[in-house]
Amino acid sequence: MDDTDFDRLMQIQRMTASRIRQESEVDNKIKILDIITSLTSFKKPKVQIEEVIIEANVQGLAEAEVMATIDELKKDHLVREPEPGYISL
Repeated sequence: MDDTDFDRLMQIQRMTASRIRQESEVDNKIKILDIITSLTSFKKPKVQIEEVIIEANVQGLAEAEVMATIDELKKDHLVREPEPGYISL
């Protein structure tokens, strides 16, 4: 293997790692949206963020991942925080 082959291999590895990270972020968004959907209803349109964190922990997500994902969902306007500590679709 020469330097050109090695450089190409490293480039492919970086691209693959980037794509896996992006897919993981999308998966986390879907999980969090599913959790919020399951915890809300017509009579209970908002849910405590702590409830979402607890349920996400059960599903294997760390609190930091949950909070980062919620922030991304807010930026994407998929969820909102109607009052501090609560979230809704």
